[in-house]
Amino acid sequence: MTVRRTHSISVGFLLELENLGLTVVAGEKGLSRPITSAEANRPAIELFGIFDYLQPDRVQILGSGETAHIQSRSTDPEMEANLRRLFSSGIPCCVVTNGRTPPSPLPQLAEEIGVPLLVSSHNTTRFTKRLWEHLERALAPVVIERGVLMDVYNIGTLIQGDSGVGKSECALELMERGHTFVADDLIEVRSPQESRLVGSGRGIVPYHMEIRGIGIIDVSRIFGPRSIRGEKQIDLIVELQDWNPDVEYERVGIVQRYKELLNVKVPYLLIPVRPGRNISTIIEIAAVNQKLISQGVHMAAEFDRKLIQAMREQTQR
Repeated sequence: MTVRRTHSISVGFLLELENLGLTVVAGEKGLSRPITSAEANRPAIELFGIFDYLQPDRVQILGSGETAHIQSRSTDPEMEANLRRLFSSGIPCCVVTNGRTPPSPLPQLAEEIGVPLLVSSHNTTRFTKRLWEHLERALAPVVIERGVLMDVYNIGTLIQGDSGVGKSECALELMERGHTFVADDLIEVRSPQESRLVGSGRGIVPYHMEIRGIGIIDVSRIFGPRSIRGEKQIDLIVELQDWNPDVEYERVGIVQRYKELLNVKVPYLLIPVRPGRNISTIIEIAAVNQKLISQGVHMAAEFDRKLIQAMREQTQR
């Protein structure tokens, strides 16, 4: 079953990220305030009292220019009023970059209103980029999918199907052939930028899988550290299904089918399973074919064009 989750993180979470270089100056009691947007804002026109375009759900970043401007007007009642309005608007926190000391009245307002005032040792560009990368991942839409996620020829392949259809056995054979294991059973699928899907394991202990008749195995120990990776973009979804004579399976492959997750369409294949079919080999071919399609080479469409051309030439004789 697919489960949707809505994400928010606390301001305190940012302090755990070492590459942001953050320290708390004031407003520590507000570290539990939620951050719900991956975007950041540099208040400029707000310092002049224009709040029509303020988005208070964003982290507010004060660079050298904004900080110097506040410093130059630190005794101006109008500046204090504008800053008070900014801090009272519901913003999650305010960050001063470049390791600068926050000028008055920022610390006093932060402490009074309970909005964390943080300082980053990094310059504004570097800090903003790193902050966005962390927030984009943490706040991306998420679904939980069942299956096995593999990296096959650098094509992230999510293998799905009913219990007992042979997903784990197929994954084992793919690993024996040198392909990479990402996760088994519960796959956490995120949609960074809502334009692609990235899958990773959801279990507390990663890189384990269940093999009926054996039990739980540690993939990293059996196949080595090169056989695993933490996450992978999902480029192809393959559903395994016990052969059903009443189902019309794809025979030509001209029309690309898709499965939609988190409003992102991913190429989808339904593969029938029956004795004598080497599913691992079929998935390898499917991955190579998908890589060619992504490069503009569609073998089924080319075959169709060549067949039509041959038929035309035959009728002209």
